[in-house]
Amino acid sequence: MDRKIDELLFSLMQNMMIAVSGEKLARDLGVSHSTLVRWIDKLRESGLEIRGELFTGFRLVRLPDVMLPQLIRPRLRSQTLGRNLYHFYKVDSTNAFAGRLLSHGHKIPDGTVIISESQTAGRGRLGRTWHSESEAGLYFSMVLRPRVPPSLAPFFTLATAVAMHNAIERDTRIDVDIKWPNDLLVGGKKICGVLAEIQAEVDMVKTLIIGVGLNVNHSKLPDDIADRATSLRIASGRIQSRLEIFAEFIEEFEGLYRQFEKSGPASIIEQWTRHSSFANGRRIEINDGVRVIRGVTRGLNPLGALRVESGEGRVEEVYSGDVVRWE
Repeated sequence: MDRKIDELLFSLMQNMMIAVSGEKLARDLGVSHSTLVRWIDKLRESGLEIRGELFTGFRLVRLPDVMLPQLIRPRLRSQTLGRNLYHFYKVDSTNAFAGRLLSHGHKIPDGTVIISESQTAGRGRLGRTWHSESEAGLYFSMVLRPRVPPSLAPFFTLATAVAMHNAIERDTRIDVDIKWPNDLLVGGKKICGVLAEIQAEVDMVKTLIIGVGLNVNHSKLPDDIADRATSLRIASGRIQSRLEIFAEFIEEFEGLYRQFEKSGPASIIEQWTRHSSFANGRRIEINDGVRVIRGVTRGLNPLGALRVESGEGRVEEVYSGDVVRWE
């Protein structure tokens, strides 16, 4: 149904200056008048300002910032990533939706992207919630089928952080830092998180779902996270284009994906290390779920683990965890 609603919204966007009759819209979409009215109401519930009624015609009051596939596809320069695209106005979680598709036996091609205007149960790492305001952020998941052993799967989350870092800096000129392993920071505050979920055999990844939440045009954030999170709009003082950042990200990530297939993870490690102030010489504390590891960072090992040197000169290689303090 959301695809038909996308067609309805796209038609209204193409006729911004005039009211389009409900009869014509219903006829073009091949639906009844009652269905059309129900879809108009759903768009209004999503925050879109639409004036008019069925017999007087409908008109958008302002051009909405909506990630319509009809707007995204012409801007994509990728070969496969994002070419199969699901778009929703509201979903519980894009990662959860991708998981349901796979569990119900749907054939989801490599590079499929699920994107939603808002999430009712957005998730971050370690079971945290993610604030998903409508028309303000980028909330999407990629379904990947890399032919690699499970031990190499973490490189795709590192690549996601690198690709988003590059996309944001290229499109906005805002300085972005990567906090290990894959959070993005601006001015020390979080703007983007990455959540990966894997389905694998003993020796091969079957499917990798990577979810991304990016704070783009939030004018303010909830009080309970405002001291440690921000948005690109808050950081820059101006509204940013979600569409352009997304298109840049898709191109960047596919480039890293293809480079990985050709020559392994060296390029991902090099770029992550170059763009992250957490890579070398940073005093940090990491909670790996069992203990807290304290020390100074000494880069990544060949498998993407963070090397941390303790006060005794002993180096530990940390594959997962949460950086709870840093200097």
